[in-house]
Amino acid sequence: MATLLLYGFIRELNLTKVLLMLGGLGTIYAIYLTPARYIEAMKYPLIVLSFLVTVLFFVYPKVSLVYPVRVAIVFLSFYSVIFYIINMEDKQKEFFKEITALSILFISSSFNLFMTGQLLLVISFACALMLVLFILGRTPMIPFIAGYTLVAGILIWQQRGHILGSGLAGLGSIEKYILLSSSFVLLLTSFIMFTKKNTVAKMLPFFGFLYIAMDILMVLGVKLSTGLLYQPVIFLVLVSPLIGVMLKTEGERA
Repeated sequence: MATLLLYGFIRELNLTKVLLMLGGLGTIYAIYLTPARYIEAMKYPLIVLSFLVTVLFFVYPKVSLVYPVRVAIVFLSFYSVIFYIINMEDKQKEFFKEITALSILFISSSFNLFMTGQLLLVISFACALMLVLFILGRTPMIPFIAGYTLVAGILIWQQRGHILGSGLAGLGSIEKYILLSSSFVLLLTSFIMFTKKNTVAKMLPFFGFLYIAMDILMVLGVKLSTGLLYQPVIFLVLVSPLIGVMLKTEGERA
């Protein structure tokens, strides 16, 4: 199923894309072999690195970044928020403290995406985030995330950016079916695992695949002008850890 999902994103296979797929599958296996306690310990390093990137952009707003670094920044921006959300259940805090921390982290990540020219990616991610907050019973936080997303949309519009496009060219009905079906199956599987046992190793794939499915729906249905479907390399970097974590056994202890 993971291979089908990777093929649906990459499409029109050539040697380079086949190597990318094999690299993604190799990363999945490497994450699968990584002990769960190391994965859970990635929360604070990811958050700190995301904040450091924000500070870097404030100090050097015109810093030149090569493409692999931009991909890494996108990874940090999303996973720092994801890890914070999935750890909220373990540390119950007052609403004001939780929304303040989440707001700072979300705005910091959005700013990083803005500086790398990928701010539009935050729309699909914010939709998935609001659904997760609803499932976790954090509905009072949803209006804050919706407000920040609206501000992001206004910034894109002010820069004469096109939020909606004409659709993804060259995507046939077979590829659409593969994308929709494989992402739905992986999302459903991760959701079942999450409902059985709410742990970091179960919450992470559910949140991640919810974002992947939301991105596919936004690009194919709403015709968002950019998204993971347009950027296979960023997709591989984001989705490979999710599949690797989901493959871990039910009985593994942190």
